[in-house]
Amino acid sequence: MKALEALVQIGVILIFTLFSGCKKSESENVLSVTTGNVELWGEGIYTLKGTVVTMGREEIIEHGFYWSQSQNPEKDGDTVLLGARSSTGTFSVNIHDIQPGKTYYVRAFATTGSNSCNGDVKSFSTPENMRQPVFDIENNIYYPVKIGDQTWLGSNLQVKHYPDGSSIPLVEDQQAWFNFSLYTRAYCWYENYSAIGSVYGALYTWPAAMNISSPADIKPGHIQGVCPDGWHLPGDNEWKQLELYLGMDTAEVELENWRGNGEGGKLKQEGTSSWFNPNTGSTDETGFSALPSGWRDGGGYFKDLGTTARFWSSSTRGDYAWARRLDNNSPQIYRSADGLYNGYSVRCIRD
Repeated sequence: MKALEALVQIGVILIFTLFSGCKKSESENVLSVTTGNVELWGEGIYTLKGTVVTMGREEIIEHGFYWSQSQNPEKDGDTVLLGARSSTGTFSVNIHDIQPGKTYYVRAFATTGSNSCNGDVKSFSTPENMRQPVFDIENNIYYPVKIGDQTWLGSNLQVKHYPDGSSIPLVEDQQAWFNFSLYTRAYCWYENYSAIGSVYGALYTWPAAMNISSPADIKPGHIQGVCPDGWHLPGDNEWKQLELYLGMDTAEVELENWRGNGEGGKLKQEGTSSWFNPNTGSTDETGFSALPSGWRDGGGYFKDLGTTARFWSSSTRGDYAWARRLDNNSPQIYRSADGLYNGYSVRCIRD
């Protein structure tokens, strides 16, 4: 009977050890790893943490995390590999490929040439209403906003490279901007102040937004241009679809100049923390949160930060491109065909 009780106790100890992983050893010659608590980095982004407590006699050839919706993430889930390391201490990584309303399990690990060690299993749960972030090629973060049947990015692009990794030319000099040909690709920050990009985004010429160098490059259908994979530059008809959903009359939507009766206010960030007074009609009930990012004209001069927002479409009228404009003193939306060498903001729409 005592022998049976002993076997049962040994079995319990083995099961607990398998689930909990390596425990800290009194010996510095034993590999020991712990899993830290998972922390929220930003909406839809979580930070996994681990610590190498002791190294053992060998250097670590691989370390990282197992994570999944399974309670045994090392057997059934994703693996984050962080490579070799030669010292004790903490390590971490951000993850974002997760779903709303789910529970995930995480386990830190480290491996030497002859040994491996897993930390305890930690868990975290995502909220039901969590928005999943969108990343461009530079890992700038954007959050999608669903408006009717469309999904838009909720902020202006600030990317400096195309999805294939090629650079968009940065042009700061006013005279150089003035000398642009019709299909010059370029971007800039308002007043050449790069820190402004994290709030207002970049200003792109139309060829830069489209990623084209001549009329022959213009193709039918969705134009990805500077947008992240899975997104594209909205066409004039997609802007019209948005305006119709917001309540604009079907006859007005085809007109130029100021149109509608309050649809622009539904797109503007509410209040005057960014927009100058009076920011007429602003409600931002759509979550589009348009900011007054200003623009750069064909002469290379910056204009209207705080009072206007201007956005490109992918559609043309002759040697001009259709654009949209919002102002601080109007609740309407302005539609016009503008010069391709102007610097405007870009909002992407999901494919």
